[in-house]
Amino acid sequence: MDVSADLHELSRCPVGLVSAGVKSILDIGRTLEYLETLGVPVVSFAQSHDFPAFYSRQSGFNSPWRVDDPASAAQILYAQQQLGLANGVLFGVPIPEDYEAVGEQLQQAVEQAVIESEENGISKCGKAATPWLLNRVGELTQGRSLASNVALIQNTARVGGQIASNKQDRFSRGNSHKDAGIRSIPELLVIGSAAVDITAQAKALDIASGMHSTTPGSVSMTLGGVGRNIAEAAHRILTASSSTLSRATVLVSPVGQDSFGRLLTEEIGRLVCNMILDGSGGLISGVADMGITERFDPKIAIEAIAKYRPKIVAVDGNLSELCLGAVIRYCKENNIGVFFEPTSIVKSTRILSAIATSLKQSTQAGPGSPVMFASPNVLELTEMHMAARSEPLELTTHPTWWDAIDNMALGTPFRMNLEQLARQAACDHSPAKGTLAYLLEKGVAQMAVQLLPFFQHLIVKCGDLGIFTVLRIPADVAKESAWVNERTNIKLRQVVAQGKDGEIIVLKHFPALLLPEADAVNVTGAGDSVVGSILASAVENPIAFQDPATLDRVVERAQKAAIMTLQSAYSVSPALSTF
Repeated sequence: MDVSADLHELSRCPVGLVSAGVKSILDIGRTLEYLETLGVPVVSFAQSHDFPAFYSRQSGFNSPWRVDDPASAAQILYAQQQLGLANGVLFGVPIPEDYEAVGEQLQQAVEQAVIESEENGISKCGKAATPWLLNRVGELTQGRSLASNVALIQNTARVGGQIASNKQDRFSRGNSHKDAGIRSIPELLVIGSAAVDITAQAKALDIASGMHSTTPGSVSMTLGGVGRNIAEAAHRILTASSSTLSRATVLVSPVGQDSFGRLLTEEIGRLVCNMILDGSGGLISGVADMGITERFDPKIAIEAIAKYRPKIVAVDGNLSELCLGAVIRYCKENNIGVFFEPTSIVKSTRILSAIATSLKQSTQAGPGSPVMFASPNVLELTEMHMAARSEPLELTTHPTWWDAIDNMALGTPFRMNLEQLARQAACDHSPAKGTLAYLLEKGVAQMAVQLLPFFQHLIVKCGDLGIFTVLRIPADVAKESAWVNERTNIKLRQVVAQGKDGEIIVLKHFPALLLPEADAVNVTGAGDSVVGSILASAVENPIAFQDPATLDRVVERAQKAAIMTLQSAYSVSPALSTF
């Protein structure tokens, strides 16, 4: 059986194909059935469901759907695009009525040619049968089929042009924030840096002996930047999860007009991060030139949020305090969740001035906090906590902070539970990593709890010691969530506390997944992959953190994403697309 490769191509190309139907020399019924199997919608562009047969307006078969105007056809293509579907749509346009009578005569010639092909055996010659039949039809009609062919081409071209014009109009309206129909918007908007990473990695595990001198190794250049990495990780995971989420992520980032900027725009002032790695892929030090991101105009960021109206906006610490403040203020006013990735120790505190402004403008913190998520590592958490307590901000002296801490009602039982948690092994498969005592000795648990009035959920990245989540479930949410039935379970490394008004505080540690040291290639993008994966989970399930089992799956997937990137030479592992 001769099956045209065009049918398969139509199943993986998001286009609108305008056709006069299927020639009757082919098996129309099987063709329509095969298109259905491939997931390609077939739509009659007519007043009825009759599917055309090239020279004839009726083939004896019906299309599942029909439209009779270009605007409706364009709406179908527009909806396909917004849903991120990868397949095309076939529009069957009948031959003009003026050529219907001639078409009936041509159809008789087609039927005669088919009979002859069956008699002489040509019909059994696979793909050679079609050109023979077309040539024979031309002979039987003495060239009269040419005029009909020209009419078919002109008609389908006219209809195709009308559909294309209407689709462009629909797309333009869809990009307007005033559009009330199907909107071209993502679920996740990432605002932050996009950079070129220049990485120098020494061959030796210990390069201390090479200080003040050159060290043998390798130098590579890859796409990077915290915001870009997070967006790529989220996009890859969401696309792998569902084709309908292939357009769920948008990155907003300034790029320069130099060679590095051109590299960034072609591959997807001056954004460059130069990093030095040891032989095992560990980061020794680096210099990041992110001046263009720090000068990013807040108006552009706000315009992007207003245009796309996402559910979540993720920002990284490379943005200026002014820009972060504008984004947080707008998102709070429009009930959009904010996720903050601190980026580095130095930049981790930039978010706090925006929080200070928010506290001055609001009489309530916590559930109404302007920042829904933050994902610091231990060092960044320490810096954020110190800055929040110190001048000039002194956020922990604000009345709303005291009210929030008092409402948590974390007394003696909570402290005893933390002490028991601290005695648990940090990792079940690696006793050498010790216990969770560092959560108390380094003040990780205490600092995270004290920052909860400003950040509703904290995901603390503890490196090879795992991930420590600290959540504050508001009372109105807690009573409907699965956490209401949860209790402290030290074996699960989980501490649950009930606040005064019914809110719930959750501290849970997730041990690091096993990764042989020899498999680690580059540690620089692992944390960004964790954040990107968590954001992807939040897009898929906005209430993921309200259920213990779902939280476990979210963190496990994020840790697996980090491992994939650790094993990759890229800032984000391409393997996340198959996750």
